[in-house]
Amino acid sequence: MPSPSLLTNGGVYTYADRDAVNALISGQGLLTQGNVFWVRPTNGSDVNDGKSPASAFQTLGAALAACVANQNDVVLLCAEGNAAGVTTASLSANLNWSKDLVHLIGVNGAPFIGQRSRISNSATVPAFANLFTVSANGCRIQNIEFFQGAGSTNPSAASTCVTVSGQRNHFVNCQISGIGDTTLDDAGSNSLTLSGSENTFEGCYIGLDTIIRATSVTEVVISAGARNTFLNCHFETYTSGSTFKMVSINAACDRFIKFKNCEFLAVQNISSAVAPTGLIGITTMNGQVLMTGCTLYGFAQYTTADNAYVQMLGLDGTATGHLIGITQGVDAA
Repeated sequence: MPSPSLLTNGGVYTYADRDAVNALISGQGLLTQGNVFWVRPTNGSDVNDGKSPASAFQTLGAALAACVANQNDVVLLCAEGNAAGVTTASLSANLNWSKDLVHLIGVNGAPFIGQRSRISNSATVPAFANLFTVSANGCRIQNIEFFQGAGSTNPSAASTCVTVSGQRNHFVNCQISGIGDTTLDDAGSNSLTLSGSENTFEGCYIGLDTIIRATSVTEVVISAGARNTFLNCHFETYTSGSTFKMVSINAACDRFIKFKNCEFLAVQNISSAVAPTGLIGITTMNGQVLMTGCTLYGFAQYTTADNAYVQMLGLDGTATGHLIGITQGVDAA
C-alpha cells in the first residue's frame, strides 16, 4: 500500500481530509454534493473502495462504475510520475463516460501540454476505433491528456482519440491527440469527433505535431450538434497533404460553432510539411461558423474558396490575405 501522505490521520480518512478534498476540487472550479473517487494508475487497486488516496482505484472503469449519475460525483485521476508509463490510465477498449454530471479531474501540475494525468490505449493491444467517448451530459473534464497511439499495431481502420456525443460538457486544459503512431494515419482518423450540442472546450491543445498526417484528411470532425464553442484553444497538425483540413464541419451542424481567441497551426519548416490551402472544410450548415480574435499559421486561408458560412469578426476591420480582421458581415474567402 502506498504511503498515505495525503491523509491527516495515519491513513484514516477523516472530516479534515474530506474538507481538503473539497478544497482541491473547488480550486478546479467545482463544489459537489456527491462522492469523490480517486484513481492512481500505478499504485491503486480495483479491490479498493476508491474513497481516499490510500485506497484509490487503479482504473477509470472501476471509478466510473462506482459513480452515481446526476449528483456531481468527481473522479480524481492522479499523476504518479513524469514518465508516461507510470502515470497513464491505459485502456484495452473504448471507455464510454456515460453518466450525466460525473466529472473527471486530473491531479497534476496542469501544464498546457502533456498533463501527467494521462489516458491512452494500452501498449499491449492495437489501437482501436474510439479511445474515449463522452456520451453523458453536463460533465466537466479538466487537466487530462488523451493520447491514441501507444503500442499500435495498425487497426487498418479509422480511429478517433476522443468522441463527444453528449451535451453541455466542459473540457478545460485538456490535450486531445489522436494519430499518435504512423500506423494510425488512415483515412478518416482524427483527434476529436464532436456531434453533441452546447459543449465548451476551453484552453485545450487539440491535434499533434509529432506524427505526419499523410493520409488522414482532418484533425477535428464536427459532424452534428448546435452551439458548440472553443475558447482560447490551440489546434496543431503536421501534414504533407495540401487538401488537409484542421476542422471539417458537416451540413448537419446547427445554429453556430464559435471559435474565440484560438490559434491554428500547420507546422512548417520540417520534413515533408506543406501549407494546406484551407483551414476549415465546410459546404453548408444550418447556421454559421463565428471566428473572433483567431490566428492561423501555415494555412493559406481559413477556407479554400469563398464561403458565406464562415464569418470573421473583430480586430481592426481590415481584410488581409488571411482574412484576419474583418469586422462584420463579410464572408471568409
